Amino acid sequence: MSWSDYDEYEERNSRLASPAEAVAEFGWNAGMDRPEEAWLLHDWDVWVKNPHYAGPPVPHPESDWEGPYEEEGVEPPGFDSPSRADEWKSGGAAEMDDDIPF
Repeated sequence: MSWSDYDEYEERNSRLASPAEAVAEFGWNAGMDRPEEAWLLHDWDVWVKNPHYAGPPVPHPESDWEGPYEEEGVEPPGFDSPSRADEWKSGGAAEMDDDIPF
């Protein structure tokens, strides 16, 4: 191959797409056909957010949490009370075992 045969565009686009790029391209292409769906299920069992969806926010399809954080008394999933966090930091939440096998 001589220098005059070098094509920068061909060089840039001659590699295979990464899995993340393939999933993102699926979301773009399949989303054009279904703009009313907020989430699309890829063949690899991965949920992809539809970039063409323009409706109200929709939670992730596998999310078991329902409702906004702003509601009175509703805490985000996985939130632990500060009193329990202080107990854990002080070492009182769990007994340490000196006989650790690893």
